[in-house]
Amino acid sequence: MQKNVADKDAVLALALDVGKSMVRCGAEINRVEETVLRICYAYGLKRTEVFSVISMITATVTDNDGVTHTQMRRIHTRGVNFRRLENLNALSRKICAEVPDIAGAREELAAICVENKRFDIFVCMGYVVAAMGFTVFFGGSLLDSLASAPIAVVLYLVNLYVKVNGVNKLFFTALSSAIAGFAAITFVHFGFGHDANMIMIGDIMLLIPGLMLINSVREMLCGDLMSGLLRLLESIVLALSVACGFAVAIMTLGSVW
Repeated sequence: MQKNVADKDAVLALALDVGKSMVRCGAEINRVEETVLRICYAYGLKRTEVFSVISMITATVTDNDGVTHTQMRRIHTRGVNFRRLENLNALSRKICAEVPDIAGAREELAAICVENKRFDIFVCMGYVVAAMGFTVFFGGSLLDSLASAPIAVVLYLVNLYVKVNGVNKLFFTALSSAIAGFAAITFVHFGFGHDANMIMIGDIMLLIPGLMLINSVREMLCGDLMSGLLRLLESIVLALSVACGFAVAIMTLGSVW
């Protein structure tokens, strides 16, 4: 399939936008690079090089005349969204199998990446079940487990409606942790719970960047040392911000009550 220069730039832009969306959903770097390569290959761009880390993705295409076309995408915000990641993987497979026109593929990509701020009862229940389960697992009572449930709902609502693009992730994580800590200590003070520490432990597990840590180890084992180390450092810093948020709650309300 022969493509002109404009087509090469359009294909490269589409592939990088898909890759950027995958990184923002929590995908592994090697899968992101492979997806960008496969999309470029599907449209006939065989001489393609891709490099990606968690904060940037860049690709270069060289045509038969030796002319290179390079584009880059800066990634400022990241999270975990398996539903969107699954849809992006389906889109990339569709592109490779059917090779649709660029405009149609872009419309599908835009539809997948639309921010959804609707309340999802199943996700909310996942927060609640996880918090209650971890509270009991670490030695909390049944009342402590019940007290962790409304705090988990608050954390879900804060993450859904309060979190906006551009807000510092460390600050937002520390703020969420402080809210959970204040609520746990308040519940115990008024008799809804026996041990504030057990309640906080159950809810703190919702904020620990466990998937990020696992992906960092996996990427280092796969040879992506730079991306793996960056993820590892980010997960450690996020864990410290979680600890700082709960520490603020303990040092303030804990000393008063």
